[in-house]
Amino acid sequence: AWLQTPLLPAEYKDKTVDDADLVLVTHGHFDHSSSAPDIVNKSTKQGVKLISNFEIGEHFKRHAGVEEGKIDRMNKGGTIDYGFCKITQVSADHSSCCVTAEGHIESGGEATGFVIHIPQCNARIYHGGDTNVFSDMKIIEDLYHPNILMIPIGDRFTMGPEGAAYACANFFKSAKHILPMHFGTFPLLTGTYEDFVAKLGDYKVDTALLVNTPNFKDSDLCLQSASLA
Repeated sequence: AWLQTPLLPAEYKDKTVDDADLVLVTHGHFDHSSSAPDIVNKSTKQGVKLISNFEIGEHFKRHAGVEEGKIDRMNKGGTIDYGFCKITQVSADHSSCCVTAEGHIESGGEATGFVIHIPQCNARIYHGGDTNVFSDMKIIEDLYHPNILMIPIGDRFTMGPEGAAYACANFFKSAKHILPMHFGTFPLLTGTYEDFVAKLGDYKVDTALLVNTPNFKDSDLCLQSASLA
């Protein structure tokens, strides 16, 4: 959760997020976790939870004022059933750390991804975090059959367009929607949407599965009206 991204449209920059039910943190790096405590602490929803590995949960409790009762720690392979959805934490190939306000680096445990199953609309969302492509993605496909993919393509700190296209072509056979992410926010991230489209074509993946992310407003995926097999 990072609400300071430079790509956030102006009309959202001063918006307070106060209606979160669940806040999932894949790893401790600032561009994935820095807004999470504030979102949890300001939520008006009863039962709001921050979901993370053990180390990140401890860090937010000790350094960011998140109450113990609002933290659900878990580890890879585990599932928590919240009734309206099930959250499974899965492996990712990346690093993780947490940084205190004083600049001290603490362990962020191991980076992870999540599979989010929403039975009401049969959505099975795979959020890869900042992962590289790795062969155990096949296990994620075999066990959870994600039909919505959220995968990074930015390169340098994550897999690039070719790695992401390879993952789509060789592992995630159940996908009906592909949402590329983690690109375009910093000059160092050289992977582009256009490169990803081209690489998907090279790997014979149907580009009609892509959610149109270059336009932020068009990238919203309305799960409430979706019917996914």
